[in-house]
Amino acid sequence: MPALILALLVVLVMMLVLRRWTGRLASLATLIAGAIMALWLAEAGLLPGSKGPLTADRPLVPGLDR
Repeated sequence: MPALILALLVVLVMMLVLRRWTGRLASLATLIAGAIMALWLAEAGLLPGSKGPLTADRPLVPGLDR
């Protein structure tokens, strides 16, 4: 994940320097940001199939769960 964050920062700096290729670099930045978001959601357990706070086997809270 740190490598992806570093790559995203490099692409953002390149967007400022190489203004001719802004569209292609923006597409690359979007792809990298999507990968970072998917990894972050997987680590948090919020993707389908992962054991996280939204699974059916989480502990029940008395008074709040029906």
